[in-house]
Amino acid sequence: MKAWNKDDAPSEHPEPWGLRGVFSTLKVLDNRVIPFCESYLNRLIESAKRQAMPWIPDISLLEQKLAQFSSETSPDHGLIRICLFEDLLGFSSRPAVSDGNPVEGWLLHYRRKDPIIKSTEDKDLYGSLGELEIEKEDWVIIDPKDNDLRETATSNLIFAKGNELIIPEKWVLNGIVLQKLLPFLEERFSVTRAIPQDQDISSFDEIILCGTGRGVAPLTTLSELGWSSQGDEIFSEIRTHYEELLRSA
Repeated sequence: MKAWNKDDAPSEHPEPWGLRGVFSTLKVLDNRVIPFCESYLNRLIESAKRQAMPWIPDISLLEQKLAQFSSETSPDHGLIRICLFEDLLGFSSRPAVSDGNPVEGWLLHYRRKDPIIKSTEDKDLYGSLGELEIEKEDWVIIDPKDNDLRETATSNLIFAKGNELIIPEKWVLNGIVLQKLLPFLEERFSVTRAIPQDQDISSFDEIILCGTGRGVAPLTTLSELGWSSQGDEIFSEIRTHYEELLRSA
């Protein structure tokens, strides 16, 4: 972990969850390439503006500090988290233990205050990930009022039935990985942007997670709704395309 204040002086990196701030997580490949880096940094800045943060660094400073931190990061740490607090810029890294792994889902009744940004103030959401084995479990967020399934704590969701995909668009964070996949998905499949409710889940053959840490991963079960995966054909096709995107990054 490393952090700098707005005067560029080194500082201690705080525990992020519950503090006012925004964050983003980036994937680091073996050759230290960070796919879609500019998209992630731009989204971090836009999130900071939306949250009216008092200090918003220029993208050139973010790139400089990211390059410095990345060069000093352990080779087996495949994820870097950037946090922008009120007067502090922080970086931390960890292994990418969940990339592509099958995921067991657990319902979390929760509504994020502003779902289009990743806020460190969402302590009840991100802090609760510590209760799970993150490499193989995730919280599937179900709205406490509408009972619809919007996203997970770490990923966007794709619901698949035959050649038809339903992808939530409203009230979710449209993640960078999903944005990069969408042109392929819309060309290859019949895509509807909607949010299924809990009683609709039994009709889907596959549910697929898309996110920075998980890449593209299959949901295997959502036992609280009596759902289990009926195959992996759609997952495999999307995962193959995702890996092609990484190779060309």
